[in-house]
Amino acid sequence: MRFFYKKAVVLGVAVLTVFLLASSAARGKYRFDVSEQIVTTALAPVEYVVSKVGYSFRNVGIGISDIISVYRDNQVLKAQNEELRANINQTTETEAENTRLRVLLDYKKAAPQFGFVVATVVGRDASTWSNVIIINRGTANGLVKDMPVVTPQGLVGNVVEVYANSAKVQLILDPRSAVGSLVQRTESRVTAIVEGNGAKPSTPRMVNLARDADVISGDVVITSGLGGIYPKGLVVGEVVDVVDEAGGLLKYAALKPAVDFNRLEEVMVIVRQPAPVLPPPNAILPQSGVSLQQKGAGQ
Repeated sequence: MRFFYKKAVVLGVAVLTVFLLASSAARGKYRFDVSEQIVTTALAPVEYVVSKVGYSFRNVGIGISDIISVYRDNQVLKAQNEELRANINQTTETEAENTRLRVLLDYKKAAPQFGFVVATVVGRDASTWSNVIIINRGTANGLVKDMPVVTPQGLVGNVVEVYANSAKVQLILDPRSAVGSLVQRTESRVTAIVEGNGAKPSTPRMVNLARDADVISGDVVITSGLGGIYPKGLVVGEVVDVVDEAGGLLKYAALKPAVDFNRLEEVMVIVRQPAPVLPPPNAILPQSGVSLQQKGAGQ
């Protein structure tokens, strides 16, 4: 009995299904609705994943393109920045050079008695680093040996070797240098020789002063014009100390040079000057006890 009941239920369901399918076919609609729904439902997660992956790849592609674009822009900006920086540095250097040259020009106008050749310091003698400089002017510019070299601040030294387009200048810091000098102060006017100090290269000395010579700290020392090389009145430096020498008879004055030799870039060579006043060969400098001839012709 139960068996026939089950068969009847199955048969009823089958008939109902056939009827429904026949009805749908008769209306011409939704022929594959059921199968399409099943397929759509089954593939929906796959389509979602594929869509998300495709979207992600598109975003990655856009991101890489943006990164490349930003990198290129950054390189262009970096190059422009370097160019601007170089232009700024060049402008700053040009302005500094113009300032220095204007000072030289003003000095030249203020000293019409001299003829000048402006030169640039292009090197230093490796054998005497602090005592000899090399300039970019030579015989082609009218330079000869022993010409004085100055800046608007004061005395630099003198030409010791000349070539066609360059020359060597011995600084007043060199121990071999000797400059006939005097104290500018009216109450003093003491004359002596200024020479380089090997023990303290940046501090030349006014040497062989008598113990009672009127020289004090703060005195300005200028060239005396004696000796035939340096014209009178060029500033040599300022007295910073007066030291008694052993023996009790003489003393010397330590000087701070008027020129800052560590910042020396342009100099002026005096190629023409008024005729010098030459003392007799064995003339003794007042207060010094030493003749110019004894100091290498008294530079």
